[in-house]
Amino acid sequence: MTDAAAERQRVRALIQRAGVAMLMNVDERGTHIGRPMLPLFVERDPDIYFLTHQSSRKVMQLAARPQVGVTIISATCYVVMAGSAHITRDRELIRCLWSPTYRAWFPEGRDDREATVIRVAVERIDYWEPPSSQVARLVQAVKAVLTRRAVETPMKTLDGFADAARSSKDSSAATREADR
Repeated sequence: MTDAAAERQRVRALIQRAGVAMLMNVDERGTHIGRPMLPLFVERDPDIYFLTHQSSRKVMQLAARPQVGVTIISATCYVVMAGSAHITRDRELIRCLWSPTYRAWFPEGRDDREATVIRVAVERIDYWEPPSSQVARLVQAVKAVLTRRAVETPMKTLDGFADAARSSKDSSAATREADR
């Protein structure tokens, strides 16, 4: 595995552990709006998925303007993703993403007529990982006071996140096929 592939996997793990994300888009008036949603994942798939209702305003908004932002804040990281949203009602994908707890939003279960998937093809990820240790943070704060320089947590960027992951997946499949 390349360093870039390992970094993509590490960042994906950060995203998966974080929990709730804010999905942001532009509405019909051109206003940026966001809502909390649960990011869902398919193994060996670089995209991020969300379940929603077909009749929701966001589905209409994303059909008109598919560019989205997704933000995640956790105790260990801050993540900002940019990508394109695609709407699908693929029953197999819904079954793959489904968890029984989702009945709270879809009373008819995974076959609910309203169940719709938002697939976000992530194009870029910016992320920050501040020190998790309180001692390390204290050392940074003391250093900042003594040097009169603000503490900065460096931003890291992964461009072409989904494309690179797909290429890696495709080349792995091609290598496996060539080995047969």
